[in-house]
Amino acid sequence: MTRRTKDPIATRARIMQSAGEEYCRMGFQAARLNAIVEHSGITKGSLFHHFSGKDDLALSWMQETLPPMLEKRWIQPLQTSTDPIDSLKDILRGCAQAFEKNAAEEPGMDHMATLTASLPPSDVALHQAMMEIQQNWHRAVSDALLQGQQQKRVHAAIVASDEARLIIGMALGMELQFKSTGASVMSGWLRSAYAYLETLRPA
Repeated sequence: MTRRTKDPIATRARIMQSAGEEYCRMGFQAARLNAIVEHSGITKGSLFHHFSGKDDLALSWMQETLPPMLEKRWIQPLQTSTDPIDSLKDILRGCAQAFEKNAAEEPGMDHMATLTASLPPSDVALHQAMMEIQQNWHRAVSDALLQGQQQKRVHAAIVASDEARLIIGMALGMELQFKSTGASVMSGWLRSAYAYLETLRPA
C-alpha cells in the first residue's frame, strides 16, 4: 500500500469518492468496507477515524454528495430556464449521452435507481435522507412546470406534480434500461422521452 502524507481533508475526500464508486456499483447493502479501504489507499483504522462505521459512511456520502449533484444536474438548470420543456430535454439528453458513452457523468445521480433500491430496509436515517433528496427533486421539476404554465409554455390542463413524478420515473428508468439492454437503446429512449415532453406544451 502506498504511504501518503497525512492530510485529513484529502483522506476523507478519497474515502468518500471510493465509497460512492462502491455504492453505485454494488448498492448500499452489498457495498464492502474492505473494497472502499483498498480503493482509497488507506487503512481500515483511518476509515474509522473519519466515520463511525458503514452506516455513518453511507449516510455522510448521501447527504454530502447527492444534493450538490441534484442541484447541478436538475435544480439550477430548471430554475434558470425560460422554457422548462427545453430544459428537461437538455437534462435527459445529458443523462442519455453519459450512458451512451458507457460512463456515468455523475456517479450518484446516474445511479439513483440502484441506490434507492439498495437501501437497507431497517436503516431509517438512509431512507429519510433519500426521501428528502427525492422530494427536492420532485419539487424542482414540479415548480418548473408550474412556472411554465404561468408563462403559457406548458399546457394549462396538466397536473404539474403528477407529471413531475412521471419525468423523474423516466430518468430512473433510463438507468435500468441501460443496465438491462445496454447503451444501444438510449437514442430510441431519448426520442420517446422528447415526444412525451412535447405533449406538455400548449395545444
